[in-house]
This record gives sequence, structure tokens and C-alpha cells, in this order.
Amino acid sequence: MVALPHDVAKVAEYGWLQPGERFHRIFERRPGYLASTVAGRDAVPHEPLNPVPKCVREVQEDYLKPSELLQRGEFAGDEWVHDRGVRGWATASSGDQLAVRAADVLAAGNGYAWLVATTHRTAVVIPARFTDLPPEQLPPPAPLPGLGTSLITWWQCPPDAVRGVRDELLGRTFAGAAFARVDFADGSTLLLRQ
Repeated sequence: MVALPHDVAKVAEYGWLQPGERFHRIFERRPGYLASTVAGRDAVPHEPLNPVPKCVREVQEDYLKPSELLQRGEFAGDEWVHDRGVRGWATASSGDQLAVRAADVLAAGNGYAWLVATTHRTAVVIPARFTDLPPEQLPPPAPLPGLGTSLITWWQCPPDAVRGVRDELLGRTFAGAAFARVDFADGSTLLLRQ
């Protein structure tokens, strides 16, 4: 099982990373659903707006779900960060912007996809065994005990499509909730719980 950022890095060494490519960041994959605000409309949880690949593994039964309060839109500002059923939020003016495209495939990954940033790209990857690709199209699995899979790229953009990445504390408590903020060059934003 590819369950930790360290696992992603190890598996990526076997055929996913290009020559000379290095990781800048592997974003945490916290339980919970993505939400979005696209063209001023909130969606909790986020439903893909663009075509997405299929994950053959269903969302785990114990996966955290957003509260009904959030799903009804009854929150102000960033109050949503205190609902552990929301792992992140995409904000964009249209459904074809990069934050939405990334959120689409992360949501389609049913909790098994990862957002990663390297020297060559920002991408959403998923272990190959969770895809519906025919066996002849799958790369050989990494020869690692317990991690016998390879990574498949479900979405990617060039590094210059990302204007910046920073960590920030959000919410209405003294300690705040830790999120990574990805600002795309097209003006869209993706927040992911850390």
C-alpha cells in the first residue's frame, strides 16, 4: 500500500520520475473529501467538472464525510476548515482552470491519489493497481516489499503553471488548521489539509 509520502517517493524512483527530476513536495493525503467554489458556487463535496479517469477502488466506508451543515452551504468564510470531512478546497472562476482540474482527478481517486510537485511538473498520481488500465498498459511494479505497484499520472501541468506554494494556518481557533496553498498561474487556488 502506498500510504505515506515516503512510499510515493520510493515507488516513483522506479519509472515515474524522469531523468534529473526531483521532488519539491509530496502533499499529504488526508482523509476527507475535496470541496470547491467555482464561478461563485460552492460544492461540498466537489464533483468533477471535467472528464476523469476511473479508480477501481471505492472510497473506504470509514472515510470522513463533510457535515450536512457544510453540504447545505451553512458556513461563513473559512469555517469549513474545522470540519475534518473536508480535506481541501479548490477555488476558481471557471471549471477549466487548473485547481479544478487537479481537484477533479484527486476526487476521482477516491482517497488513493496524491498531488506531487517536482522540478519538471505538478501532477496527480495514483498507484497503478487502482486504475482500470489493461495489464499490458501498466508499467512494471516497483520491486519493493509491500509496495508492489507503480505510479500512473492522472493529470499534470508544467512547473510554470504554478505561481507559488505556501503553508498557511486557516480557521477560527487559536492554533489554526494547517493547509498547503497551491496558487496556479491562471488565478485558481487549491488548499490541501496538511
